[in-house]
Amino acid sequence: MTAPASTCDHGIYHVVVVALTSMVTGLAIGIGSAALGQAPFTAAASGAAALAFTFGAGMSMITHVSRHR
Repeated sequence: MTAPASTCDHGIYHVVVVALTSMVTGLAIGIGSAALGQAPFTAAASGAAALAFTFGAGMSMITHVSRHR
């Protein structure tokens, strides 16, 4: 008897990579904005907006690529 073929979906890793990339981007934008003299709340809002945009764009890209496989 042979073992059944292993089918492993690595989709969760794509989501984790996008989430981590979004967090790093948001943090970098927020810190960069604060370092350039923006008010702390405005810098945090800029970082949050960058995080949301990056996560949304990344998830859209993953969805598009996985549909065309």
